[in-house]
Amino acid sequence: MLDVHVASQKVGRVFKPESEPDKFHFGYEDACPPEMAVSLSMPVVREHYASANKSLHPVFDMNLPEGALAERLRLEFSKVIPRYDALALLQIVGRSQIGRLRFALPGDSAVDVPGENLNDLLAHDGAEGLFESLLNRYAVHSGVSGAMPKVLVRNADLGRVTHRGATHIVKAWTPEHPRLAENEYFCMRAALHSGLEVPEFELSQSGQFLVVNRFDLTDSGYLGFEDFCVLNAKTAIQKYDGSYENITRRIQDFVSPENVRPALESFFKALALSCALKNGDAHLKNFGVLYDNAESAVRLAPIYDLVTTTAYKPADILALTLGGTKRWPSAKALISFARTQCHMTESHARTLLAQVAQGMRQAREEAQRHMDQHAAFQAVGTAMLAQWTQGLAHSLQTAGSSD
Repeated sequence: MLDVHVASQKVGRVFKPESEPDKFHFGYEDACPPEMAVSLSMPVVREHYASANKSLHPVFDMNLPEGALAERLRLEFSKVIPRYDALALLQIVGRSQIGRLRFALPGDSAVDVPGENLNDLLAHDGAEGLFESLLNRYAVHSGVSGAMPKVLVRNADLGRVTHRGATHIVKAWTPEHPRLAENEYFCMRAALHSGLEVPEFELSQSGQFLVVNRFDLTDSGYLGFEDFCVLNAKTAIQKYDGSYENITRRIQDFVSPENVRPALESFFKALALSCALKNGDAHLKNFGVLYDNAESAVRLAPIYDLVTTTAYKPADILALTLGGTKRWPSAKALISFARTQCHMTESHARTLLAQVAQGMRQAREEAQRHMDQHAAFQAVGTAMLAQWTQGLAHSLQTAGSSD
């Protein structure tokens, strides 16, 4: 059993009932106010919410570590925590995770995340075993999903005396996906130059790490965040099940009316950019929404986790279907999507595609300069930019980008 907190307020408990050992139940405290709901799709009610078999509720599953981080925690804790399962993993990382929810054993208090000098990390990223050291220190503070190595850290230089939670995500890479930090950095630069909202991000001096500011953190605390797995009542294992058309419908279901139009526009640009970058990992967990509380305005979250996956897997395809297929779409198909699903004119869609194409060209020049100065990125950078050229020609061709 774990207590569930919104910010510092206990709002309920998640547990595995003896009568249904394959399910998890969540129940709200009697006095929980509506704005403290744990999810936009789980309003405050008297009845318990039961999960699907052997899975946590999607909003509680959302930040469970995957890949290298999950394996690291399993090896460390499976011997000391009986019946090591999803609830046990949530117990380990639940006091420090993305969004405003926190989880703890009954009676446990909030935990301070250790401070890290990020300026030193950015400047001296070539030290042997540095990320292993970060894993040792921050794994239990890293309620964040994703297959690639990453941890949540607190920047000790921020001077926020009253804020003791994680402030940044530090991402690394593995030999199977070399130079991934640089790949993502330049894809995010393309998003920035395209006019999309993105979190602040920096590449370390030797390209070992990408350091990303948490966009769910404000001076007053953490915002509510839910990805589109949660908004579709799916867990992380189902992140590739769905369509981009479905995301537009969920935007219209959950985003506040005054924010729907800009949200659809941003989503269309992000989708077009992912197609042109040849990003085969734009799945349901890589788009999300933000809100102050469960009864406040809801808006699309900044764009995050952009990578040219075909630099490593040339035959990669779309993460979700578009028009019933996972083939990379043409510009014509994207414009049709903009008209039918995002309710915009063809002229406006072409304007947005042109902005994406221009953003990619600017980022391409930056990537080329970086390659000239960093030989270690040459092989991956060359493969990445070759994929961009294909993507520009195929998915953004009507924007005059057939170079």
